[in-house]
Amino acid sequence: MMFKYVNEDQIDIELKCAICDDPFELPMNCATCGNTYCKACILKWVEKQASCPTCRQTGASFQPVISRVVHNQLNRLLVQCALCQQIDIQRSNFNDHISCTCPKYIINCSNNCGWKGVRESHQQHLITCRQNQFFPNSLSKFSNAVFILILAILLYWIFRRGDK
Repeated sequence: MMFKYVNEDQIDIELKCAICDDPFELPMNCATCGNTYCKACILKWVEKQASCPTCRQTGASFQPVISRVVHNQLNRLLVQCALCQQIDIQRSNFNDHISCTCPKYIINCSNNCGWKGVRESHQQHLITCRQNQFFPNSLSKFSNAVFILILAILLYWIFRRGDK
């Protein structure tokens, strides 16, 4: 896991899996007793035990929890990023934090030059990036050539009209 829970001891026990003791990830209910477990935990358990860990009912079926209240409570739990140590990120926003803003997350250069490094070093890398140095110059030469070509066409049409 790339995060840890903030104030984990204060998380409601009703939001924790009886198998892993962490807040639910994709919660599943036992159809027989109603107890809830993480999807990965209960699938692994049933694979070995073939019964519910609480009611011990063999062949018990498990359905995803559809309660919006439970999902909202889980999504609002606060976590701390293990990479940059930022705290108070809502669990539902953690993937966005990693993919968009975490300064310590390793990314590839946006110019596809092969560089890999932490996001906070990317701007510095772009200053010296081989691809970045190549493309702006060629683009600027290209745009100058296009401008000259357009100007030549305009002058041609202006002078051609004058000949008539």
